Amino acid sequence: MYGSSRVVSLVVAAVVSWGSFGEAQEADDRSEALRVFLDCGRACDRDYLRREITFVNYVRDRRDAQVHVLVTTERSGGGTQYTFDFIGLEMFEGNDVRYSYSESRTDTRDETRAGVAQVLRIGFLHYIIETPLVFDIEIGTGNGRGQRRPLMAQPEDDPWNFWVYRVSSNMRASGEASRTQRNFNGSMSANRTTEEWIIRAEFAGSYRESVTELSTGDFTNISTRYGLDGQVVKSLGEHWGASIRGGASASTFLNQDQRLRVFPGLEFNVFPYAESSRRSLTFSYEAGVESFDYEEETIFGKTEETLGSQEIEVTFDVEQPWGDSRIRVRYNSFFNDLSKYSTSVSGNLAFRVIRGLSLNVSASTSLVRDQLHLAKADLSDEEILLERRQLATDSRYSVSFGFSYTFGSIFNNVVNPRF
Repeated sequence: MYGSSRVVSLVVAAVVSWGSFGEAQEADDRSEALRVFLDCGRACDRDYLRREITFVNYVRDRRDAQVHVLVTTERSGGGTQYTFDFIGLEMFEGNDVRYSYSESRTDTRDETRAGVAQVLRIGFLHYIIETPLVFDIEIGTGNGRGQRRPLMAQPEDDPWNFWVYRVSSNMRASGEASRTQRNFNGSMSANRTTEEWIIRAEFAGSYRESVTELSTGDFTNISTRYGLDGQVVKSLGEHWGASIRGGASASTFLNQDQRLRVFPGLEFNVFPYAESSRRSLTFSYEAGVESFDYEEETIFGKTEETLGSQEIEVTFDVEQPWGDSRIRVRYNSFFNDLSKYSTSVSGNLAFRVIRGLSLNVSASTSLVRDQLHLAKADLSDEEILLERRQLATDSRYSVSFGFSYTFGSIFNNVVNPRF
């Protein structure tokens, strides 16, 4: 169905120069320009693209388009990989191509959107060459500034060996007559992604303190949380992956002074991983050991315990021209007592019903039977209101529904940023 995938850095050696493409907008009849439906959600800066690429007509509905561009994203070791599926409609029916672009975590927002725009230019050229507009376009080499773009680097070319590190922190203080608050958050991460391996580690912590003036005096609430997590994933062909993950954490909200865990696991994808930007159906199983050290005695009379546990997860993802959806089923239990378990089902659907009308639905429900960490001591009303500790529950649910309907002119070219 699709043409051969090409990483953008391998094809920009022969690209359409920015200035030359600008000449296309001088065509005598803009209504003859290629009609494009850009389907990228939050993955692109639409205003920027409409300003930079002015030789096509952008339309609001795919039923008015000659080319539907579906942009999907996936996390990569160094940032984000964008996949561009150009889907031919009307006279271009069946003429589909795919390109990709890899953004680095060190790229600025402007560098990222410029890279996205360049891939779109290349993709549009594939169709424009079959229209009268082709005679208004000149082809050049380089990036419009007389510079050639480098080919994609390999690990041996990188002094960092594809490792990416990130450190972040923020502090916030606020107050009013009857309440003051202080928040501290910080995180550090290290990631490395290649075709064969994924290695990631992250530490995150937070401290929150609030002092509230009540009729009985000041009430101070302190909440702390930290987590250290790591994972190593090995690719085992087009459909399988193996993983081992572990970590240490603590949370006053969960009554945990310390939680240690180690979980090896396997994952199977019904579809090849190469198609994961458009569709995937994965089954994963993890089994391991968890050790708990509680702040206060639990409702089961424990101050510490070590247990074997397992997790089963099934996830179906699809992103198509009609919309996108995800369904996930998850099951967790402890080996020593299978009655201590939790299971959940969640899903979301965004669907184009008819011209201009889109629906979005999301829902989740879960049974909770594994709250081993609940403190035995009763919580005060103040602690409940301030959500100092997690409360006992045997179920959770959420549901949302919405729609949007747009009508009027089919064109979506003009950008006017005033006010």
